[in-house]
Amino acid sequence: MTVLSHTHPLAAQLENDLLPLFRAALPQLSAAAPQVLASVFAFSSGSADAFQAYHLGISCLLDNVADDQPEEVALLVSAAGLDADLDAGVQLSAQVVWGQPSGAVEVQADMPPADVAALHAALPGLLAALGAAARRGTPRL
Repeated sequence: MTVLSHTHPLAAQLENDLLPLFRAALPQLSAAAPQVLASVFAFSSGSADAFQAYHLGISCLLDNVADDQPEEVALLVSAAGLDADLDAGVQLSAQVVWGQPSGAVEVQADMPPADVAALHAALPGLLAALGAAARRGTPRL
């Protein structure tokens, strides 16, 4: 459990729902892309206070990458607006994104605000896209 889980119920729900799913996906990712070091992450962020947003996902670090190519591709799930008084202010987003210098978005899920069911529905496609990107080893052109 991370630091934010005790301050917002959506963060706790995301941790309980997604972190075990992400951990279970690691062996398949490693088998499909042996050049990748995959790990699960979770952290909070914010400019005014550390509890404005919560992020979790899977990071895939690539081996033997050219200097001008990204070394990481990740499935990133974010909940923003956690400091708002109403859950209606919470925005969920999920995407497979490349690290710098690319920053390219491989695929992004479109979801209504705070719709955890839509997030769950999008996860199989996002996990598949992460696996394909990790096997390919470079952003799509």
